[in-house]
Amino acid sequence: MEYIFGAIIFLFGAALGSFVAVIANRFNTGMSFLKGHSICFSCNTELSNKDLIPIFSFLFLRGKCRYCQSKIPVDTLIVEIAMGILLVIAALKTGIFDNFQFLIFNFQLISNFLILTAIFAVILLISTYDLKHFIIPDSFLFSFFILSFLYLLMFGSLGFQTLISPIILTLPFFLIFLISKGTWFGFGDVKYILVLGFFLGLSQGLSAVILAFWIGAVFSIIALSLKRLTPHINLPLFKNNLTIKSEIPFGPFLSLGIIISFCLSLDLFQIHEIFNTF
Repeated sequence: MEYIFGAIIFLFGAALGSFVAVIANRFNTGMSFLKGHSICFSCNTELSNKDLIPIFSFLFLRGKCRYCQSKIPVDTLIVEIAMGILLVIAALKTGIFDNFQFLIFNFQLISNFLILTAIFAVILLISTYDLKHFIIPDSFLFSFFILSFLYLLMFGSLGFQTLISPIILTLPFFLIFLISKGTWFGFGDVKYILVLGFFLGLSQGLSAVILAFWIGAVFSIIALSLKRLTPHINLPLFKNNLTIKSEIPFGPFLSLGIIISFCLSLDLFQIHEIFNTF
């Protein structure tokens, strides 16, 4: 029964991921992501409901438009799968699998799950948009902040340390941004670190940022190696002229660091224990 429940949660997450992809594709284009039908951007044909089933439509159509046979961008499929996985993680983190028989009577558990779902969705949206446009919109960060505030208000703690932690965490990266005039570190990433510091606190927030740098470094090394071995390969996150100086969006790595640090309650440098000694 738990596996069936987990599959339902995954599919619900995939559907939510499809909506996240729509927002990422339509944001700041003049198109509404709440109204209007989806179309094929190659032949401009309005898509039917059977073409919009998360994950399955892409697989059944073999990644091609039903009407013009042009390739469907794989981005949406990846976002749908990622959101499905994130929703399962949110369910595990909030303990829904342990209490799903009595879920309808547990308002606190449902609220926890829904707010965490919204937070994960915004984090994925930030990553997806940053991958596409190399920018993190302030409205996405503001949404992340509001949801984080609600989460901490209802299920965490709000105090002086919650307010000072993001400032301490962000200050070094803000200085790097000023010194390099934005060439080493983008201001959008600085603001993202500020908000994640509010959500995670100093210890988990620093762990998330350090993880992001580690993951980004490993990914870059692997990507550069693959590009050298197969020069014609198209790699995500990079422009076609991939070199050691290529611009890389850091938002997705920060997002991955947030998820890992939050779910595992990471404190890589034992900062929390150091504070407790005073």
